[in-house]
Amino acid sequence: MPALPPRIPPSYDVCFYINSRGFLRRLDQGITLNADSIAWTAADGGTTEMAFGNIVAINLKSSGSRVIVDQCAITFADNTVLTVVNSNPGGYGDRERAAAYRDFVAALHAPLAAGPYTGIRFTAGISRDRYVATLALLAVLGLGFSLGGFAEFRMTGDWRGFGLILLGGYFCWRHGRKALANAPRDYTPDRLPDALLS
Repeated sequence: MPALPPRIPPSYDVCFYINSRGFLRRLDQGITLNADSIAWTAADGGTTEMAFGNIVAINLKSSGSRVIVDQCAITFADNTVLTVVNSNPGGYGDRERAAAYRDFVAALHAPLAAGPYTGIRFTAGISRDRYVATLALLAVLGLGFSLGGFAEFRMTGDWRGFGLILLGGYFCWRHGRKALANAPRDYTPDRLPDALLS
């Protein structure tokens, strides 16, 4: 019986950065998931490989201002943080990379759910303080837009006051949706938070 060809580990054309992203720095790209490790290649050609057993935390969140970018931050025991994003190397939205990102996140979590990796903390969203501050700020802005628009209509009779209310409402709804999706919580690797995998 002929020997089976060696299994080629799957590679994902996703973008990432290590620890923190430098201002205006293009993102590196290319991650491979081996049977029990993850490897990435930087733009300079250097490849790093870390065992799944060295992962201490994974955080999924959505961020960005003009473009919403989903992020998977993988923290290792040596405090290296590999942050994988669903954008292109310039940091802008990209449908193909978003699909590759979803596949990568699912493929990363599958062996972690099935294996003996009980020391990993799986969290979703932003910190509780930032979450509460964001919701409070949106509530204040929403109230300000509403009162300002209503006051303009009452004092001048100008219907554009209601336009201000609508504009403020849309702004608060758009950013409120993103904040609610980023509510701080834990999750398990077999039940991924779909709201953060756009």
